[in-house]
Amino acid sequence: MTTADDAAKKPDLKLVPEELEEELDEEEREYRALRRDVPGVKGAAAAGMLTIGVGKQPAPKNVFYRTHKTFRPVVPLVNMGITVTDHVLYLTITPEGGLRIIPVRAANEEGEQNDWDQTKEMALIEAMDAWYRMYTDKANNRYKNFPAPVGRYGEPNWPDLKPAKIIKMAFRDKGRLIDSSDHILVQKWAGRDKA
Repeated sequence: MTTADDAAKKPDLKLVPEELEEELDEEEREYRALRRDVPGVKGAAAAGMLTIGVGKQPAPKNVFYRTHKTFRPVVPLVNMGITVTDHVLYLTITPEGGLRIIPVRAANEEGEQNDWDQTKEMALIEAMDAWYRMYTDKANNRYKNFPAPVGRYGEPNWPDLKPAKIIKMAFRDKGRLIDSSDHILVQKWAGRDKA
């Protein structure tokens, strides 16, 4: 039971007036764009919350996927905590809308690429135009694609995100972006971690 004194102690919670919105920081603007209870936000339910995973193959295992046609940045990634090599990043989507970045090690200075990386890249490129399921052919040391029945799935509904936002969500926001020698993983590899 509340009394008149309790009601007087409660702060007056009001939304930021539109004329002050330009003063909001980037995170607050992003938060407000995602909220469904803010007056005047149309289509928020359709936007939803997004997360972008990173892994060797589309997940969950044996799921059908499509590959984005234009998202293919080449970035340096750490291999086994020892070396850094260039990788091509491919963005995939499942029929349910699950997003995942699949890194593929690029060819080395001599233009050579191992069978696993080469066949994974071929499978990802093939999935730009149709739905496929990727699986491992361990007997032949390669990846293969299995096509979905024609017409089983419609065209993918890609979120409207800039490449920089995709990288931020998949790497920086999850602590996977090593941008200085002070990063905890660099310290660990150098044997200077405090753990």
